[in-house]
Amino acid sequence: MKTQRRKQFKALTLCLALLMAISLFSTTVFAIGQDEKGTIAVSGVEAGVTVSAYRLMDVAYDYTANQPVEPVYTWTNEVANWVRTNYSSYIGVGTDNSVQKAFSTASTNDIAAFYDKLAAAIKDGNSQVSLNVAGTCTGSGDITGLTMGNYLILIENGMRVYRPSAVNLVPTWDVENSVWEMSSPAVVEVKSSTLTIDKTVNDKEADNANIGDTVTFEIVADVPQFPANATAKNYAISDTLSDGLTFNSNSLKVYGITADDHETELVNGTTTYYVQSNQRPNSGGTSTFTLTFNYAEISGYQKIRVEYTATLNEDAVLGESGNINNAVLDYSNNPYDSSSWESQTDKVTVYTYGLDISKVDKDDNHSLSGAEFELYASENDATSRNNKISFVQISEGVYRKALANEEGNTTLVVGSGQNGSELGKLTLKGLDEGTWYLLETKAPDSYNKLAAPIVVTITDIDNGVLDGKVTNAKGTNGEDVALVSLKVENDDGFQLPVTGGMGTVLFTAIGIVLMGAAIALLVIIFRKRKAER
Repeated sequence: MKTQRRKQFKALTLCLALLMAISLFSTTVFAIGQDEKGTIAVSGVEAGVTVSAYRLMDVAYDYTANQPVEPVYTWTNEVANWVRTNYSSYIGVGTDNSVQKAFSTASTNDIAAFYDKLAAAIKDGNSQVSLNVAGTCTGSGDITGLTMGNYLILIENGMRVYRPSAVNLVPTWDVENSVWEMSSPAVVEVKSSTLTIDKTVNDKEADNANIGDTVTFEIVADVPQFPANATAKNYAISDTLSDGLTFNSNSLKVYGITADDHETELVNGTTTYYVQSNQRPNSGGTSTFTLTFNYAEISGYQKIRVEYTATLNEDAVLGESGNINNAVLDYSNNPYDSSSWESQTDKVTVYTYGLDISKVDKDDNHSLSGAEFELYASENDATSRNNKISFVQISEGVYRKALANEEGNTTLVVGSGQNGSELGKLTLKGLDEGTWYLLETKAPDSYNKLAAPIVVTITDIDNGVLDGKVTNAKGTNGEDVALVSLKVENDDGFQLPVTGGMGTVLFTAIGIVLMGAAIALLVIIFRKRKAER
């Protein structure tokens, strides 16, 4: 019985071994089914953007024999008339829609121009093109459920400017199994132009200045590579200054920059660009100025550089918000749709600061009125009293730095406590970061005037990253974060230091009395002797 079971087990083991060997060395080959669909794998596309595939060519395939049939490619009926009208050498004569050798042997540039022009016709609603979207995906991904053919890939509504791409979805030959199959997706990497705009002030992301100072702004923006047959090639640069900055229109200059960094100055009012004030294109938004460009004139440049100056004016804001300058690049993101616009932005900030001065009694710290000061930018100026900084009075005890065309005051008087002012307070606004010299020119009544200027330094607090807040600030909110707090003390009258206490004073008084008595005694003795003679 045991012997019989062993024989059965050996037989079963042998069968299993044979089955395993067969599975290892043989593969079942399946023919392509007539309903079998393929996939196009799209890469190089930003997230959230719609990718559409349009089928331009049919593929002739014998599903019974499982092999392609000549002519392999034919233009679909939806595009055949357009191809025949615009590229007659690419299609057969009459009703023959087969793809001709002239197409397959055309140069890369010619093929790119063909797909570009066809894309324009599709988006422009050309009557000879009646294509529908065969499939879509969002961002980089797979477009599935597609039949064999040649596909045009178009992308809309992205931040980048995408060029038309083409891909063939056809079977591949499996050498090992000698069969055509559609197991792998057709892969296409879409080319695009990524546009940026960069704004600087005095070659920095942020800077500080005095009210009245002139600052230099620069904008550098990428130029897109629109397809040659694009119907939408809009390109504009706009700039908006805050109320605290005055645009110096005569300073505006525009340059085109090539790939090898060669600059050419572009002239306003020519076919290259023109200035359109106060209106961004197609957005309804306003601007300080807008530069609208003729793309055909700038397509050879890699970048556009805009340079101009502005003056920090009397409306300049102190504090973290600063005085902002916004630059915007508006452009056609879908080169075949004139209504499509996208924008890129960048901004810079100009900060300004001030001093919050408290005039107090040195002994009991009570506030004092009547003091007057002058401010200087250097120690030499303060010593010689040259180049006094001029201010415009906003209210009693409150001043802001004067503009070049303003007649300001150089004598700065602390608040009296009347007319809404703070007693002993002096606020100076619109100063740059750096060292300043405050000279007292008149002390409060009955007090001694300071002999030397007071050195005060304004320093933005955040280790070189400007944020409008200063070291030793007056407060933590609003413009207080930009005002350096400074206490200025005065001594009262003719005070001399004395030594000792009441005992010393008493002994001094007694000494004076004794000296007087001794002198009187000497006088009496002198007179008595004279009388005796």
